[in-house]
Amino acid sequence: MEGRKFAYKAEDLLSEMRERVLVLTINRQESYNSWTAALRDELARKLLAAETDANVEAVVLIGAGDKAFCSGQDLTELEEFRDGVNIVPWLKRFESCYDTVRQFSKPLVAAINGVAAGSGFQVTQFCDYVVAHPGVRMGQTEVSSGLPSVFGTWLMWERIGRRAIELALQGRLMDAEEAKQLGFIHEIVEPSQVLEAALAAACRLSKQSPIAYKLSKVANRQFDQERYSSAMKMALVAYQEAFATGIPQRKIREFFETRRARSGEHAT
Repeated sequence: MEGRKFAYKAEDLLSEMRERVLVLTINRQESYNSWTAALRDELARKLLAAETDANVEAVVLIGAGDKAFCSGQDLTELEEFRDGVNIVPWLKRFESCYDTVRQFSKPLVAAINGVAAGSGFQVTQFCDYVVAHPGVRMGQTEVSSGLPSVFGTWLMWERIGRRAIELALQGRLMDAEEAKQLGFIHEIVEPSQVLEAALAAACRLSKQSPIAYKLSKVANRQFDQERYSSAMKMALVAYQEAFATGIPQRKIREFFETRRARSGEHAT
């Protein structure tokens, strides 16, 4: 399915060592740091490499610029799917990336410097510590884009219970203070301090015993592994059913047509 339009580019995910902390920067600012299957594959590869690299003691994940951490899935990629059958391999790649993030045994810190929506919000919930600033907004927005919110709703449910339904069905973005009160954010700092605070948290966590930290994370995954797997399967079925109707594809086209109209462009 994936053509050159969605192939991974080296500049899409920047890597930089800050002493013994690897900083990974999602760098697709033209689309609010949305990601594609290829970009998620590369994130997984970099985390797998960091897992066995003795020079890397922790990882910080951040978005380039000041508008978004990650706005979620690049919707133009989803436009390519004509029916529910063809979306299955794409969803399997999604699950593989999430598995890798969940299984990363070293400290993993999210530095939220803007919007974190949809799957961009979801990935922060796999991180050990989340730093943000007062202007951050985050939440599940799939329903507003014509996509079923299944896995993301479950992730929130694990943390806040039935309130997750209200948030998901409205496609509502929480502000930083609400997200912190609900446990999605651990620390709020000034915008200019987000990366430095995240690096400090990563360094602090890396001072823990590596084996104790790793085994604790292994156990933490096992606490909800069955529910995680079940939610993934439910999401796959829901996406197949939704895309078989053609409605998500139509909603995505309407979204881009509306955005072009607002910016004064003409749809072709």
